[in-house]
Amino acid sequence: MNMLRLWVMVCSCLLLTLPAVMGQAPSYLIERGDVLDVVVMEHPEFSLTGIIVLPDGTMQYPGIGSILAAGMSSDALTASVEKSVGKYVVNPLVSVFIRKIQNQMLNVLGYVNKPGQFQIYEGVDLLTALSMAGGIKNIKKGKQLIIIHADQSMEVIKLKEYINPDHQVKKMPVLYAGDTVMVKEPGEVNWSKFSFFASLLTAIAAILNFAL
Repeated sequence: MNMLRLWVMVCSCLLLTLPAVMGQAPSYLIERGDVLDVVVMEHPEFSLTGIIVLPDGTMQYPGIGSILAAGMSSDALTASVEKSVGKYVVNPLVSVFIRKIQNQMLNVLGYVNKPGQFQIYEGVDLLTALSMAGGIKNIKKGKQLIIIHADQSMEVIKLKEYINPDHQVKKMPVLYAGDTVMVKEPGEVNWSKFSFFASLLTAIAAILNFAL
C-alpha cells in the first residue's frame, strides 16, 4: 500500500512539472550580423555597445581579442566573456543583451517615403509593411509592387486589388523576415523619345505634302 501511494505521488509530481518543461522555448542562438551590448558591472572600460558579430562568427573585444559568439545563447556567451574578462577583473558580473537580430529584417524599397530595412519578429500584412516605410509617395500613382519572399518566390501585386474602397478587396498578403517589397516607380513620359517621334512624323508629313 505504501509503495502504491509513493508511486501515485511520483506520477503526480511528474504531471505537474511536465507542462512547465514543455512550455520552455529554446534559447535564441546568436547569429552572424547580430548586434550585441556587453555590460561588465562597475567596469565601463570592459563594457561595449553595438558590437556586430562578424561573418566568421566572432566579435572583436578591445584588449582581449576575438570571442566566438555565433551559435551561442546569450547565457553561454556571458559565461565566455566572464572567463575572458576574468583575467583582468576579479569575479566580473557580465550581462549580454541582443540589441538587433540580423535575420529578422524586412526590406521595403522603391516608391515609398522611407525605404529601408525594418526589424520584425512576426508576420506583418502588406499595409503594415508599407506604413513602416512611411507609405507610398503618391498613392494615386503607385499601382504595382513586387514581393520577393525569403525562399526566392515572387508575387506581383496590383495595389488597387487591395486598397480600392469601391470594390471588395483581396486578403492582404502576409510578409515575414527575409522578405522584400519593391514598390514600382510610376511610369513617366520619356520626352526625348516623344520629341524624336514627333519630329519624325512632322518630317514624314512634310515629305508627303511635297510629293503631292
